[in-house]
Amino acid sequence: SCPHDVIGYEHAEGKYKPFHLEEELGLDNCIHGEKGCTSCTRACPRFRAWEPEADMHLFGRQRKDEEMYGQYRQLLLVRAADEVTHKKGQDGGFVGAMLIWLLKHDYIDAALTSFVEGDGSSWKALPGLARTPEEVLASSGSRYTYSANTLAMRDAEKEGLKRLALVGMSCQSSALPIMWKRKAGKVGKPFLFNIGLLCSKTFDDAIFEELFLAKYGLKKEEMVKMNIKGVFQIWMRDGSYHEIDLKECHKWTREGCKMCPDFAAEHADISTGGIGEDNDWTLCVVRTELGEEVMNRMIKDGSVVARPAETDATAMKLLRLLSIVSRRRWPEFANKAVSVGVPPPKKKADGSAPAAH
Repeated sequence: SCPHDVIGYEHAEGKYKPFHLEEELGLDNCIHGEKGCTSCTRACPRFRAWEPEADMHLFGRQRKDEEMYGQYRQLLLVRAADEVTHKKGQDGGFVGAMLIWLLKHDYIDAALTSFVEGDGSSWKALPGLARTPEEVLASSGSRYTYSANTLAMRDAEKEGLKRLALVGMSCQSSALPIMWKRKAGKVGKPFLFNIGLLCSKTFDDAIFEELFLAKYGLKKEEMVKMNIKGVFQIWMRDGSYHEIDLKECHKWTREGCKMCPDFAAEHADISTGGIGEDNDWTLCVVRTELGEEVMNRMIKDGSVVARPAETDATAMKLLRLLSIVSRRRWPEFANKAVSVGVPPPKKKADGSAPAAH
C-alpha cells in the first residue's frame, strides 16, 4: 500500500482499481512524488520496461523473440496424487498440491491466495491467507472474478508470518520480481515462492446477475463449479451443466484485462493453468531454478504425477496462441519490448479484416 496514503484501493464490485485519496491534487499530481517518492512506480508490474527488467532479474537475459509465453525450464502436465486435493482443485489440482507440499516441507509459513466469501454461495472472491493444508483446500478451485491476493499481505504482517508464497495472475506475479529489481523497499522480502495462474481475463461480479441469471436463469447460489474451456462452463447443484459462449461474457471483462499482455504469467516460479484436452491435468510452465527444484521433489516423492506437456498438442497450441493474442492487446504508446516478436494477425480467407486470432 502507499506509504504516504496518497493512493487508495477498494476491493468492491465495479471498482478493483487504485484511486487518488488527495482529490484536490488531481489525477496527475502527487505532492510526495515532488519530494522524491516513487514507491508506486517502482512497485508497479506494468510500468515502463517491466518485462525486460523482470526478465533480467529472474533469468539474466531478456526473452527471445519466439518466446511468446516467456522463459522456462520444463513444460509438464501435472495432477495431484492425493484424490481429495485433486477433487477439490481445478483441473489437476496442482496448485493445492504444491501449496500443501510447501507448507509441509517448511518452505513457507502461508500463501496469499483467494477464497470465496462466506459459505461460497456468493462466488465473491476475496484475498486471504492459507496457513494449513485445510485452508489450502478451502481456497481451492477457480473464480473468474478479480481478487487482489496481495492485499492479504496485511494479515500476514499482523500475524508475523515471514515466509510467503503468492498465488496470482500475471498482473500480480510480475510484481515480485519488479519490486526486487527496482528495490521498492522491504515489502517484497517475505515472498519466497511465486505461483502464476494462466489468465486471459477476469470478469466483473455483475456478470452473475446481468448475464447468468438474467438470460439463462442460473442463480449463483446454486452454482457448484465453473471453468473455462473455450466456453464458460457452469455446473449446478441439481446436477445440470451449462455452456455459455465467451463472446457473450466479453461485455463484463474487467477494464484492465483488456490491455494485459501476459497470458502465461511469465515471471512466476511456476505458471499453471487448465488448458488442453483433459480436465484432469494442469499445464505447468516451470520457469526458475527454485520452481524446478520443487517440481522435481514433488514428482520424486509421489505428491504429483507428471508427463511431458508435448503429449497434449492442444495444450501446447493454446499456450502459444493465447499468449500471442494477449500480447497484441498491449497499447502502442507503451514500452515496445512486450510486442517484440509478436506475429501480425492472419487475414481472413476472403481478404477482409484480420481475424481475432
